[in-house]
Amino acid sequence: MEPGALLRAAREAAGISLRAMAERTYYGKTYLSLIETGQRPVPAGVAAAYERVLGADLERLTAVARTPASVDTAALSDVAVMLAATRRIEDVAGAVAVLPAARGMSAMTETFAREARAARTEAASLASEVTQYRGWLEHAIGADAAARRSVGTAVSLAKESRDPDRLAHSLGFLGYVTVSAGNYGEVIALSDAALAVPDAHPTIRAYGRMRRAELLAAHGETREAQHALAMADAAAEAADSMEPPASMYWWSPGFGAVQRGGVLSMLGHTAEAIEEATHGLAAMPDEHRRSEWLASALRRVDPDMSADA
Repeated sequence: MEPGALLRAAREAAGISLRAMAERTYYGKTYLSLIETGQRPVPAGVAAAYERVLGADLERLTAVARTPASVDTAALSDVAVMLAATRRIEDVAGAVAVLPAARGMSAMTETFAREARAARTEAASLASEVTQYRGWLEHAIGADAAARRSVGTAVSLAKESRDPDRLAHSLGFLGYVTVSAGNYGEVIALSDAALAVPDAHPTIRAYGRMRRAELLAAHGETREAQHALAMADAAAEAADSMEPPASMYWWSPGFGAVQRGGVLSMLGHTAEAIEEATHGLAAMPDEHRRSEWLASALRRVDPDMSADA
């Protein structure tokens, strides 16, 4: 990622418009746009002004962006903070608004994973998470071929990192974005592979089991879907008292109920599905209620269901 693009990604991750940044730094909006798009170099004064406004060590990130081999855990932590902020902006502004920043972070972290001299496994784990997130955004805007490529890369990086949570989550999500390709056997195989990863976080396992129930129900395998749903319920109960991993910040018992409602709807239990999802929706954090991913889950329960109902 070029230094100017890094400034833009950090600004967007903080939810600050270019106009607002110009007002806070006392630089012209057009001038900052030229810097962020690489048409002008990044002066030290501009970098310092962005750091002051954003409260981030952009000098360190800019240095490692220029020399990726020097990346360390502190710089990776800075990127993880940017990723978390970007996700929360997506919840409000939608996938299209944050996809450019996510693509920039994905390219940067993949370079870290290839070239890091130290913290290489940590870099691969973060790159897997960022690139999977990029795949989600591409899927959300309908670019499913790009999404499959991105999540396939996330799986490879997860294997390199030897992180069971990353591997289980990325394999499961590759199945999620592969559904549109119509190869049911491949999707089920990916679900099997995700659930077979040893030592994965219980929340990831519970989500994977609910997704499997959803896949079976969508394919008309009613008896198998009902059995899978019972297993998902048991897994969700086992994970209920545990904090989800950072990559699943969106998970809550309320969302689990909405997802379960989607399975019930596919099994033909429409009234029960709507009741389950309604209770789940009421229990969800307010900041999640405007998100596109929740709207998508609610439509699987009932095409007319929304968070505003």
